[in-house]
Amino acid sequence: MADDGAELPPPAKKKSPAEEAAEKRRKKLTPGSLMKGLLRSGSGDATPVDGDQVIIHCTTRTMDGTIVNSTRREHGGKGIPLRFVLGKSKMILGFAEGFPTMLKGEIAMFKMQPKVHYAEDDCPVAAPDGFPKDDELQFEIEMLDFFKAKVVAEDLGVVKKIIDEGKGWETPREPYEITARITARTADGKEIIPGKEETYFFTIGKSELEGLEEVHFDVELIQFIQVRDMLGDGRLIKRRVVDGKGEFPMDCPLHDSLLRVHYKGMLLDESKSVFYDTRVDNDGEPLEFCSGEGLVPEGFEMCVRLMLPGEKSVVTCPPDFAYDKFPRPANVPEGATVQWEIELLGFEMPKDWTGLTFEEIMDEADKIKNTGNRLFKEGKFELAKAKYDKVLREYNHVHPHDDEEGKIFANSRSSLHLNVAACYQKMGEYRKSIETCNKVLEANPAHVKALYRRGTSYMLLGEFNDARNDFEKMITIDKSSEPDATAALLKLKQKEQESERKARKQFKGLFDKKPGEISEVGAESEGGRDSDNAKGSGEATSAERDADTMGSRSRESEYAFEEERPGLLGRVWPSARRIFSSLGLNRCTIL
Repeated sequence: MADDGAELPPPAKKKSPAEEAAEKRRKKLTPGSLMKGLLRSGSGDATPVDGDQVIIHCTTRTMDGTIVNSTRREHGGKGIPLRFVLGKSKMILGFAEGFPTMLKGEIAMFKMQPKVHYAEDDCPVAAPDGFPKDDELQFEIEMLDFFKAKVVAEDLGVVKKIIDEGKGWETPREPYEITARITARTADGKEIIPGKEETYFFTIGKSELEGLEEVHFDVELIQFIQVRDMLGDGRLIKRRVVDGKGEFPMDCPLHDSLLRVHYKGMLLDESKSVFYDTRVDNDGEPLEFCSGEGLVPEGFEMCVRLMLPGEKSVVTCPPDFAYDKFPRPANVPEGATVQWEIELLGFEMPKDWTGLTFEEIMDEADKIKNTGNRLFKEGKFELAKAKYDKVLREYNHVHPHDDEEGKIFANSRSSLHLNVAACYQKMGEYRKSIETCNKVLEANPAHVKALYRRGTSYMLLGEFNDARNDFEKMITIDKSSEPDATAALLKLKQKEQESERKARKQFKGLFDKKPGEISEVGAESEGGRDSDNAKGSGEATSAERDADTMGSRSRESEYAFEEERPGLLGRVWPSARRIFSSLGLNRCTIL
């Protein structure tokens, strides 16, 4: 047992898979299998290590001095040195063990037995054609240079040597625009791009050099412009021309904020006509707006959210993200692609609810909810839903202190859920609307508005029995809701009858044919269609007509924002729908 004062040895460092493989391979060396003779001394005392790129000339000879192959011109080679990255490049065992022993400028002769060069078991590289891999050979190596390498491509096709460190943290990538001084040479020293006086401009991912096996570039990066393809299809492009302050993206207004910007809007015509400039048309005052409220074109806001304070960017925006879906200035033609020069002066983050009183929290919630209501009335349902969802997320951290606050809080949360359900209805996502209503009904099964909204979503889905149950339950719970529930039930009846008429029309004559006759679903004469239409319009009962008119506008708004869209035809006849969907057919023939 060790003495109390004795220090325990540090735990052994776990080796990487590459280190374990190298150690296993090293065990193949035996005395005399790899011998080194010094032909010329090198300089310094540094030797290459894993991660360094080594540049060498190599001449291979048999033991009687016959040259097998060489990189040198005087021995029949191309004059192009070999390059390896220690610990990453595949190479013979003799190279892997010999290179780390050499100094820069050194020339050494390595005598290798076959098992140390290309006759090694599981050798990672194949011997050149006609190479005497089963013979003992001599490899004359000149260590031209070695340096710490940055592997850019995993296949080692691109390796970088850093001569002078740059500044900052950001590096360019596709599709950034680059300004640089470049010298390029082939592997044998022939200049392709001469000198470093001229600067070059290019876009990453759009330039290439073909027809050469190996090219060496000396590159001085002067400047790059951050270019972002916001949609991934090249239509909405943001080019940063002046850097902002702070760290990207942490200091960007990613969340809904109060933003202050100067901008100039231009058409992409020959003269680049300016249609608005805050410095001219707004008395020099910047534009202030809250993000997430649909107050500026969608493409404009998407780009500003990725800007830093003080940054200036040029945005090229397609019409569907500019003014085709937003109030268009009079001097911007329909379908116009525009360009904005935007400067983000600053932004204010939304108020943190931490430390606020319950009354202050509810006031903030009402402000956001009212913004959502405005967006809903403007038909911007996704933006409205985002506002309601934001408050609901914040509510996860709100804890009322007494029953009165609890009641106010519960009512507010239910109201927000029902507004989200209304947004889902308008977005055509009726199943999600039902799921959202269920959250309210789980807490309060007698919530009349939730029953009304869920029933409406069931009706729009064509699930008429579930819709009827919700509307009838409204009456049993609250007699004051009877006029609205009755109107909803009449509307439901109208939709059921409409669905039945469509079903009869869709499948008219399907099962009326005699054996051997063919009937096509939906096939009918024009006259038949006209008579059905006339009959359908004539059969409307007074109750059906009343379904659209019963109940005042003020009463209706208590339960729904707008009139609902019609139900889905595919749900009008459940049994027939199952039959034809199982066949994978919208139309079919039956013998």
